[in-house]
Amino acid sequence: MTESETQYIQKIEKELKDLKEQNSSQLSMYEMTTIYLKKLQEELKISEHKLTEVNKKLIDSINYSKHIQDAFIVQDTVLQKMFPSSYIFQKPKDIVSGDFVWAYEHNSVLYLGVGDCTGHGVPGAMLSIFVISMLNQIVNHFENETPAGILVRLDHLMQKYLSQYTDQIRDSVEISLIQYDKHHNQLIYSGAKRPLIHIRDNEITSYKGAKYVLGNSDRRNEQVQDIVIEFQKNDMLFMFSDGFPDQFGGPFNAKFTSKHLISVLAENAHFPIAVQNEKIKSVFDNWRGEIGQTDDVLLVGIQL
Repeated sequence: MTESETQYIQKIEKELKDLKEQNSSQLSMYEMTTIYLKKLQEELKISEHKLTEVNKKLIDSINYSKHIQDAFIVQDTVLQKMFPSSYIFQKPKDIVSGDFVWAYEHNSVLYLGVGDCTGHGVPGAMLSIFVISMLNQIVNHFENETPAGILVRLDHLMQKYLSQYTDQIRDSVEISLIQYDKHHNQLIYSGAKRPLIHIRDNEITSYKGAKYVLGNSDRRNEQVQDIVIEFQKNDMLFMFSDGFPDQFGGPFNAKFTSKHLISVLAENAHFPIAVQNEKIKSVFDNWRGEIGQTDDVLLVGIQL
């Protein structure tokens, strides 16, 4: 064997040795990586299990909170005892809602309010329970107070209690409120940024409510006032939060708008109450389509 052949063989042997060392190193690295990934996978499974448990406890807690909130908020059956021809269309964005229906009856006088608290979910729900509690306190202490008087008193209580630990009140509520005297056939409305829609036959009267945000003195340009409304038997009244008008959807992914909603309410106002309710639900669902719900939705319809 010549010297050049010997050198070539030695070179090949060295390259084989280097390849074996590289292969051994890569195999060792692979084994270490496999062990690490298995360990990581086990840790992820444990974390996933813990997160599932935490999420379940959280959802269970919120579901129970809904039962508590429902005890404060007027439901269909209660409203229909006061206003036999009426319905509530409510669709929370989350499990609990910042929108609420409040009602109170004293002798022959009925009060009904539809409110929209700041935010949605748990914070909105907690604020709604606070507002309902304050409304109950007001009507129990000040009998026959007018709607505007109730809203002013509510505003004072919200600023008093919600500003104890902060210099700036961020929590607020928009509300429409009516007082209905059955014996004297008198209807009085007052609103803070939430409207009352009055429909008789094809005639629509819209009361917009004052630009007056309860609980926030920096966000008001008007004072709430009482408006006496003349009505006839079978007239329809509607109150709603901003969730329905603000819902995105339709062919151009635009807001539904209050104008559109009032038009839909007028088109269906001649139907029986139960039919109206189903039609309103269908309109909302068809408009939203596959788009996520924007906010809590609440609409109340009453036939006088």
